[in-house]
Amino acid sequence: ISPELTPVANLPLLCILNCCMAYNVGLPEAKIFSGPSSEQFGYAVQQFLNPKGNWLLVGSPWSGFPENRMGDVYKCPVDLSTATCEKLNLQTSTSIPNVTEMKTNMSLGLTLTRNVGTGGFLTCGPLWAQQCGSQYYTTGVCSDVSPDFQLLASFSPAAQSGVNSICQ
Repeated sequence: ISPELTPVANLPLLCILNCCMAYNVGLPEAKIFSGPSSEQFGYAVQQFLNPKGNWLLVGSPWSGFPENRMGDVYKCPVDLSTATCEKLNLQTSTSIPNVTEMKTNMSLGLTLTRNVGTGGFLTCGPLWAQQCGSQYYTTGVCSDVSPDFQLLASFSPAAQSGVNSICQ
């Protein structure tokens, strides 16, 4: 390329570089939510909107560490000036009726997703187990949570009902 054409040849390169330069948005207003790292706080996150405002749902699948990692979900208000999160305590109410269950280390909060049918969200604990006789079957459990953070139902599609701990 001749020296006279060098500035013209570099113009497209400069335009491309200018478009690709990185920048950050809203750093002064950034909110940092923190929780116990030993509980894997932040393993899963989900933005959530209900009539009371904007929330960040935060999964903490090892909540209860080190004794029992049943897991849980935290709700963190995005609109308020505070950056504190509140534990929903779903692990105590997550249960399948007529099943001998083992919640120890079920890791509730490992999965978070919106439920467009109810306007709430689903959270799952894949290590929830069902006892059948002397055997344990790890089928996992999910909980359907309402828009106002109340447990609607828990379900485990592979769980079997049984009599006297004998599954059918």
